[in-house]
Amino acid sequence: MSAAETAAAMPRLFEFTTEHEALREVMRRFLGAHAGAGDRRASWERLVAGLGLDEVVFGPSDGETAFTAIELAIVAEEAGAELFGGPLVSAAAVGPLTARWPGADLRGGKALPALGVSMAGADPALRSSRDGTRVSGRVEPVWDLPGARVIVCDVAVGGEVGVVALNAYAPGVAVTELGGLDLSRGLGRVECADAPVLFALSGTAAATVLAAARRRAELVLSAELLGLAQRVLDRTVEYAKGRVQFGRTIGSFQAVKHRLADLLASVELTRSAVYNAAWSLATDPVSVHTDVDLAAAASVATESALTATKSAVQLHGGIAITWEHWAHRYLRRAHAVSALTGGPAHQRGRLADLIDLRDGRYD
Repeated sequence: MSAAETAAAMPRLFEFTTEHEALREVMRRFLGAHAGAGDRRASWERLVAGLGLDEVVFGPSDGETAFTAIELAIVAEEAGAELFGGPLVSAAAVGPLTARWPGADLRGGKALPALGVSMAGADPALRSSRDGTRVSGRVEPVWDLPGARVIVCDVAVGGEVGVVALNAYAPGVAVTELGGLDLSRGLGRVECADAPVLFALSGTAAATVLAAARRRAELVLSAELLGLAQRVLDRTVEYAKGRVQFGRTIGSFQAVKHRLADLLASVELTRSAVYNAAWSLATDPVSVHTDVDLAAAASVATESALTATKSAVQLHGGIAITWEHWAHRYLRRAHAVSALTGGPAHQRGRLADLIDLRDGRYD
């Protein structure tokens, strides 16, 4: 069954199926065992090949698949809950390119991908040679760069934007791992000096691939933040139930109850926004309505994750002040994603522009 047929067969009122819940349970078991594994490539290969999630992560290779963006969101949500360090964002983004690139050696976890496309709307940092076979420039940051073999970037081709795939070990390509706020996700810098390209697209084909890449990456990041916020809320509620202060559990204090209730409302709002965006991407992937839903999900998810992680540190009191506490690892991930995607203010501005476009306010 094709993706379009699968989407058409879905009920109009979305609800998770037994297959969705089974996928969620499989992800929880896998991540519980492998999320902190030292070998990124081995854990990534087990995820996409061992669990059979290759087409969930990368998307269809031949236009025929039973999986949709909803399954991708479920995988990303569970990954975010465990702060999984694998290249999920990059793999989801480069999936549309691999469908056009027969020689891509990324599916099945054979090689780690990295993404050098800005999620904050910056212009391409690379410039293409006249014949389109070589590129020069510096890209920073590059998502999931440590250990990656294939780097996908946008590139300026004359007055247009193209897409190129680079070999991280090719002559003319210098890779530098960067330290960042989020220690669970690798970032880096790529400097190219007349570097050869493995594969290139330009014109309409490149624009189509880039738009699809950004949509899929945006959904993954929003779903990751949803999973992060839910996990932080769950662990904070458990702590509030057991921590005794002044002879009572702190969860019985009205101020703490109200704070946790606000967090619950924020997380549930985020869940609705994220899976509405996933539904839109599954059923109408190239519509401006889908772009509006994705931007709304990104804005809500970023705000929710930032609020949840800051509240968790505060509600845990003195023990959460140290960077070693688990709450700070989630705080780092939330703030890193916010910084790399432009933050809630940038996303709200983009959402406003998309709503104007959807409603015909732009010529």
